[in-house]
Amino acid sequence: MVDDSHESFRKLYAEHYPAVLGYCLRRVHRDNAQDLVADVFTVAWRKRGTMPEAEFVLPWLYAVAAKTIANHRRAVRRRTSLLDKARHLAYRSEPSPEVQVVRRTEDAAVIDAVKSLRMKDREVILLSAWEGLSAPQIAVRFEISVDAAEKRLARAKHRLSDELTRADKKLEVTPRVVREGGMR
Repeated sequence: MVDDSHESFRKLYAEHYPAVLGYCLRRVHRDNAQDLVADVFTVAWRKRGTMPEAEFVLPWLYAVAAKTIANHRRAVRRRTSLLDKARHLAYRSEPSPEVQVVRRTEDAAVIDAVKSLRMKDREVILLSAWEGLSAPQIAVRFEISVDAAEKRLARAKHRLSDELTRADKKLEVTPRVVREGGMR
């Protein structure tokens, strides 16, 4: 037997689905609209115990839809940016084998240096360099002030630099001429 919350949600869905679908269709391509509506009603299902009163449910669903659409657009922008970067990389000429060997050695040294950092330093470096987060965004991630995030990032970069200096002293690296692309 279906309990009352399931039945009331079915009624809510049947009543508001057309309006939410129309809202999404006016804002995104039709190929994405139904998936986004499904996401909206998934949120509604999870929050069914805290939904507003009946007269405010549709505006609340529109707010959820707006956030869902914004998330979708961000994902599309990220995907497009990544594809653009991949296309750019595909058209770059391959460096000489000597340069490739040096770069692999240097890449390995950087990876080892990052791995040797304390976990918090490693995380802040990766958030900055890999994820592209700014100090204010890092502050939110760690739940600290922006000033503290800037200091933490600066210290982590300094420690990484020290590790790279140590690694460079350990390696017999090919002369700078080769690293920069060949003999002159």
